[in-house]
Amino acid sequence: MKCKRLGKRRLSLMLAGIMALGLLGGCSSKSGGKLVKVAICVSGTTPAATAMREVFKPMVEEETDGRYSVQLYEAGVLGSEKAVYDYTRSGIVEMCMVGTSMWSETPVMGIPDFPFIFRDVEHARRCYQGELGDYITNEVEKEQPVQLLSWLPNGARAFSSNKPLAGLSDFKGQKLRMPNNPIHVKLAESLGANVVIMDLGEVFTSLEQGVVDGQDNPLSTVKSEGWYEVQDYIYNTNHIIASLELFAGEEFWDQIDETDRAVFEKAAKETSDYAWDMYIGQLEEDKQFMTDSGLTVTDLTPEDQELMIQSIQPVYDYLDSQYDWAADIREMVAGIE
Repeated sequence: MKCKRLGKRRLSLMLAGIMALGLLGGCSSKSGGKLVKVAICVSGTTPAATAMREVFKPMVEEETDGRYSVQLYEAGVLGSEKAVYDYTRSGIVEMCMVGTSMWSETPVMGIPDFPFIFRDVEHARRCYQGELGDYITNEVEKEQPVQLLSWLPNGARAFSSNKPLAGLSDFKGQKLRMPNNPIHVKLAESLGANVVIMDLGEVFTSLEQGVVDGQDNPLSTVKSEGWYEVQDYIYNTNHIIASLELFAGEEFWDQIDETDRAVFEKAAKETSDYAWDMYIGQLEEDKQFMTDSGLTVTDLTPEDQELMIQSIQPVYDYLDSQYDWAADIREMVAGIE
């Protein structure tokens, strides 16, 4: 495995941040087991974080007879996705659960952001937990000092707005907040929207004050972030079905024996299943919550989906120009039942 070393200045800054949070200074917990710090980028109310708390932590601690004590740091308390991924690679924390923020240095991690690559959420689950997930995992582990243990749901993205949004023509001229990712930016621009790039923490105020008209995220995020209070329309497109990944750092992984590795791998798999089951079970509840909160929810019809795919052809052209494997990946995913 190729370990990419971090620069001294960058590592020093990372260490300073972790020390400020009081995470260094001991490898054992009060219970006597080896402390395993897990940085989780999403809220504790999400299916992925809930599964880590209700499945992963107790299973690891019980099945290793207390040799490990798992400490979960939810809701990005240890820093951004990119920061905690770096902490995991460098051994500052043992594990992390993040999205695809490392796509710029590991391009295959951008695959979960390919639009309309999956037929539906159940298909996305089968792909992540099967052939597609295995392919990406192998590529990541060749290049990075991490073990990718399992794939969890980060949500099917929908558009929301405080202006009417129920069809393709409604995108024209809308100011949409998008993350700083070329796939997302090109997608919105291809639909005729004006893109405003901003961090997640700025979105509520920007929607409230009209700096932007709308955004795209899973309905669960619209709910948890309170954006439903400042939005009137949901266009339930499910154009990107995003993932979270559970990583273990190579330094930590190399220190544990095969028996304990098997426990971590089993716990990671069962955590993934629990999170997907929970997420899929909440999809209709999230839609109903939006309706009950007074928002107009419009599902994307098969006909409009085809028109949207045609409209965002520039996104596919961009992907094919950047990555010689992009078309093959789309073909692979299309072939997964």
